[in-house]
Amino acid sequence: MMGDFELPEVDDEEIDIYAALGLNTPIENTDEAPVAHNLYDPLAAFMDDDEEEEIPAGTFIEPNASMSNEAVESLLATLARDLLDHERLSASLSGGRIDIDSLRIERDRDAYHLSLIVDMGGSPIKPFATVLAVEDTWQPMAAPQGLHARWKPVYDSLCKALTEALSHQGRPSSL
Repeated sequence: MMGDFELPEVDDEEIDIYAALGLNTPIENTDEAPVAHNLYDPLAAFMDDDEEEEIPAGTFIEPNASMSNEAVESLLATLARDLLDHERLSASLSGGRIDIDSLRIERDRDAYHLSLIVDMGGSPIKPFATVLAVEDTWQPMAAPQGLHARWKPVYDSLCKALTEALSHQGRPSSL
């Protein structure tokens, strides 16, 4: 029936993917809006494989200018999940079950902390890793001194995933 048409619900937590990637949101071409001829389209440039094209100033924006820390942390956690070496992590836990959905990243001044929950036969354990912003690089912190040797590969795997996720997002001064 035509009268039963409902508009989709508006999700207040919807993320602008262009802003999340540090790009300006493209302008839609409507009859009321004039056509913008001078916009840089990164996807079109990639598809054209045009390496000589100059990227106009203002194309990329600082993530902090348009995104909350929670949104940045969530995006980093998603990237870290993909970069995590699941095989190495599972082999290191010998029987532990990883809750990959529990993976979280939190920012604390110049440090980012990655944690997740591992079920070790009914006992939940929350291993973590920390990476610091040191000048213009991401520097993983050494494992805590009291950490048992069995947990060292877990710590190293988490550090590697967090460092790579942060490196994909940019240098410390850009986040």
